[in-house]
Amino acid sequence: MGSIREVLRGNLLVFTVGDVLRQLSMFITFPFLSLYVQALGGGVVEIGLVNGLRPLSSFFLYPVAGYVSDRFSRVRVVWVVGVVSGVLWLLFAYAPDWRWLAVGNLLMGLMAFYFPAANSLMAESIPRGRRGLGYGVWQAVPMAVGVVAPLAGGALIGAWGVERAMRFLFRLTCVVNLGIAAMNRAFLREEGGGKAGGVGEGLVGVLVESYRASLEVLRGLPRGLRGFAFMLVLGFFFNSMVSGFWVVHFVGVRGFSEVEWGRVLMAASALNVALLLPAGAVVDRVGAARALTAALAASAVPVALFPFQRRLAAITLLLLWVSVANSFLMAGAPAYMAGATSPERRGTVMSALGQGMLLVNLRGGGAGGPGMGALLTLPSVLGSVVGGVFLRLEA
Repeated sequence: MGSIREVLRGNLLVFTVGDVLRQLSMFITFPFLSLYVQALGGGVVEIGLVNGLRPLSSFFLYPVAGYVSDRFSRVRVVWVVGVVSGVLWLLFAYAPDWRWLAVGNLLMGLMAFYFPAANSLMAESIPRGRRGLGYGVWQAVPMAVGVVAPLAGGALIGAWGVERAMRFLFRLTCVVNLGIAAMNRAFLREEGGGKAGGVGEGLVGVLVESYRASLEVLRGLPRGLRGFAFMLVLGFFFNSMVSGFWVVHFVGVRGFSEVEWGRVLMAASALNVALLLPAGAVVDRVGAARALTAALAASAVPVALFPFQRRLAAITLLLLWVSVANSFLMAGAPAYMAGATSPERRGTVMSALGQGMLLVNLRGGGAGGPGMGALLTLPSVLGSVVGGVFLRLEA
């Protein structure tokens, strides 16, 4: 417990509380977003399009976001973008058809400004040598609260129907995100890089300098980080290709219910939570690189077997297997990234590669979040579109 108290403090504590609140609102919607697209008139191609638009707009913004994160107030960036994103969730709540969901995801690309700043603040608040445990705690606490989120979403959809339930959940997400933004403004503190001032170079100067700085950082990446970047590119492509269709296959092809999907995800999340802290301790002991190599190899087998399973018990066991591998990936990948980047360039590097988030995404919801970076946006867009088109051709 002493080790947990050592890492769960300051900015990491603030971000953890915020993510707990998101688990009770926004993360309930992710496993069922594809069904919402279908309820508003979309098909499998439209599901891929909706999921792919957020990283498309982020592609052009991440270099600027990294530059801003390294030179201006990271705390101010975090809470201002939080307010904007909170309001944007209303587009999802009141969308008359699937096209409005596409517009909403395109505008959510503005979250590109949030993640390099938030990732840098978080990395700087975790003691060196405790990063595996620190990232494990950050993810385990919200997930422990959010274990029931998929089941709650499935039950609400079963009672109200997809459209009514999702509209309510997106309105709730708006309110919660505005509250988190207010909390971030009150309690986050600048640490390490980032300045407390504002933008003084002018818009054109910021654009030119941000893209120049990003190219310089990418050219200077050490060999190990280049290899890690390649793994991230592949991971985001394949996750985007399939993540929006786990629930579609489970409900539409195998004939199970949304409530049963919620139960399967709840069991997988519970196991993930139980293993995150031990996994973080193992990562700190054996090294992030070794842990990631073993976890990636282990995750490939259940993913390959999933499409061929017809029994609920077999599907559940495979997704539990995925959760075991995910525990080590979720603790090890951001720890590796934080250790491989210097504080003064961390925002710029993370704007290109994200926080370093390797995992098998079972919940869907499209690419994005702290793991996203500029180099990962195009693979994410391409993966989403390829997945939708492939399923249309197979139908």
